[in-house]
Amino acid sequence: MHSSFQPVWAASVADLDVRPAPGAPRAAISFAYGLPDPALFPTAALETAGTLVLREHSDRALQYGASGGLPQLTATLVERLNRTEGLDLRGHNCLITAGAGQALGLVARALLDPGDTVLLETPAWPGILHILARHPCRVVPVPLDAEGLDVAALAQQLAALARDGVRPKFLYTVPTFQNPTGLTLSLARRRSLLDVARRYDLLILEDDAYRDLAFDGVLPPSLLALDTDGRVLRAGTYSKILAAGLRLGWILGPQALLARLVSLKDDGGTSPFASYVTAAYTRAGELDPHIMRLLDTYRLKRDTMLRALNYYFPPAVHWTAPAGGFFIWVTLPPGQDSTELLARAREEGVDFLPGRACFPDPAAGAPYLRLAFSLATLEQTDEGIKRLGKLLGR
Repeated sequence: MHSSFQPVWAASVADLDVRPAPGAPRAAISFAYGLPDPALFPTAALETAGTLVLREHSDRALQYGASGGLPQLTATLVERLNRTEGLDLRGHNCLITAGAGQALGLVARALLDPGDTVLLETPAWPGILHILARHPCRVVPVPLDAEGLDVAALAQQLAALARDGVRPKFLYTVPTFQNPTGLTLSLARRRSLLDVARRYDLLILEDDAYRDLAFDGVLPPSLLALDTDGRVLRAGTYSKILAAGLRLGWILGPQALLARLVSLKDDGGTSPFASYVTAAYTRAGELDPHIMRLLDTYRLKRDTMLRALNYYFPPAVHWTAPAGGFFIWVTLPPGQDSTELLARAREEGVDFLPGRACFPDPAAGAPYLRLAFSLATLEQTDEGIKRLGKLLGR
């Protein structure tokens, strides 16, 4: 599928307006986007960190910054990742960006030439479709199954492309609490994925935005942690674990690849003030306890939505049960279209993301929808799923 899908994406953005429909009889309950719960923002602790920064570092925090990011934040982030994941990162393996979106966009700008091929797990985060639509590249979908990315299907795609003399520039994947499905790739599949990537000399772009939001069980190591030959770039973000408005993310990987990304940054330094505040907040020992509080709340939100789905939805509807992250993926019975359901749901004051927004070929997403449990209150979640259940039962 070539970049001709860009107009479809542009149309789908308009279709996904989260505002309630005109004349909607009830207050809107939105499950449409993975927005953090603002009630969980650590406002007081960030205010303390900001006051400290302005008192001690205002001359630098309010000035332009370095393209590679604030060294203090880089050092703080690398120390935490090494400590919590057993990694062996150095400062030159980390680039601070304006959210994970900028990191992914920089990779696309640095690596893609007209006519290049990209492998994309499908269904996919709509944002990556938007990023790829800016480039005249060919997008080859790789399916997911109940266990995440189908590595056997990936190997078949790569073999077919190799026979045609095509070498994809990279594979994009969210292996942990995948957006939109919530699925997590097992350790065995992660190793198989890296074996296939090694065989075909494939670069992997690992989007790990939700890794810290693990509610149940033990997480497998990231693809970056398992990588032994420098073929993984891993993006992350403070948006889900601290505050989205800070607009801070990062990308990890080999120094040579990150140097190419730095050369494309033209932002005058990524959010120097926000970087100073985040570094001060983390060094004060606030971040890890804050994440534990997030886990308690988001786990309860997930459980509330799963219970409501089980109680209100018809038996013919199926959904995932994620062990973390923000999303539940719903499969409707054959012949139903979630976009049509969305129009009726908005009349009832409920919003969600239709599956068409998550596929390069929108028609493939007709029987699916994504529900985000992160923003709504527990009461809104129960009421919203109840309203959707009634619509589905008609």
